[in-house]
Amino acid sequence: MSAFSKAVAAHKTAVQREYEWYNLRPILGHANWAMFYLLLGGREAGKSYSVTNFFVDQYKNKGIPFTWLRLTEAASRKLLQNNAEKLVDPDLRRKYNLDLVTSGNNVYEVTKRSEPDINGKTKILEKKLMARVYAISTFYNDKGSIFDKDFLNDPNMRYNIAIDEFQREEGEKNTFDIVYSLVNQLENLVRSTKQRTKIFFLGNTLEESSDILCAFNFIPETWGIYKLKKKRAVIHFIEPTEAYKQRRKGTIADILLPTASTFTNAIKTDDTLITKRRLKEPTAIIKFKKDQSTWYTIWDSNIIRKYNGEKCKHIYAMRPYLDETFSIDIQKNIITLFDTRSFLFSNLITFKNFQKDLSLLKPRQ
Repeated sequence: MSAFSKAVAAHKTAVQREYEWYNLRPILGHANWAMFYLLLGGREAGKSYSVTNFFVDQYKNKGIPFTWLRLTEAASRKLLQNNAEKLVDPDLRRKYNLDLVTSGNNVYEVTKRSEPDINGKTKILEKKLMARVYAISTFYNDKGSIFDKDFLNDPNMRYNIAIDEFQREEGEKNTFDIVYSLVNQLENLVRSTKQRTKIFFLGNTLEESSDILCAFNFIPETWGIYKLKKKRAVIHFIEPTEAYKQRRKGTIADILLPTASTFTNAIKTDDTLITKRRLKEPTAIIKFKKDQSTWYTIWDSNIIRKYNGEKCKHIYAMRPYLDETFSIDIQKNIITLFDTRSFLFSNLITFKNFQKDLSLLKPRQ
């Protein structure tokens, strides 16, 4: 092979490698107005790796610490075990020459150690905060304790935050409202901050849990980059590359679960209950909580849409203590109507939100 041919082959290999793993450039390059970046792709696409690399690079070169969030305490503890072994990939530790230790929710880079003693042990003389790791499910434990009002006084500082695996896995217990808990934890972290903030959402699948996407009032149906300027959000629904497909071909997941969306990143959207039928008259209001964002209006022909100030004679409380009459029989009847696909919905977002609010109920016997 000639030198030219070798150079061409090397170039092709480099291009393949670049596109085999996810790169943040497509969404960071044109989104200086954005605060939220949602990366939706199959497992092992490189989403978490690319964000971790970006965060660590910002820390090493600009001194900016970052925050990593997981859904539950158990998941966040795993990241902190063995001096944050699971937080930063081994090759990134080598690349940035990181010596890490943990204390509570904090991850520190050791910048200076003592000389080894006769047993080869050293003492930490200097360390610097690199990251913090929290769960969103226990946001109430962190109120008032993790916000630093002076953090942004330094013009070089910014908030870099990641919410990893922000969707529940199929079969995972549904014990708390993800959106409510996440918003409260972000409030704990940044309060009223509107600028110099990048918040990354990293998800494997859209099929089972779309709580966060419903909060942005947008669910992508095809691969691509979507810019929601009113929401200050960029969503990248990542199409698996040929290099990714080849790497995944023949793996355990490919053999045993070849169609699972967590690996294929393909959505199977059920839109059979979505109707554009003209609405005539509201007949009842369904309330899940006192918050009006969890209210829905039933219209003629059992069509459900988000509550928009309608006045109805009938109000169905799905929980007690909502300042409305609560009936177990009515609660069960609405659940049965949903389960038997007797309701229609004005759009997919309403369907997903209604499904989520139902799933958070604890039906009484």
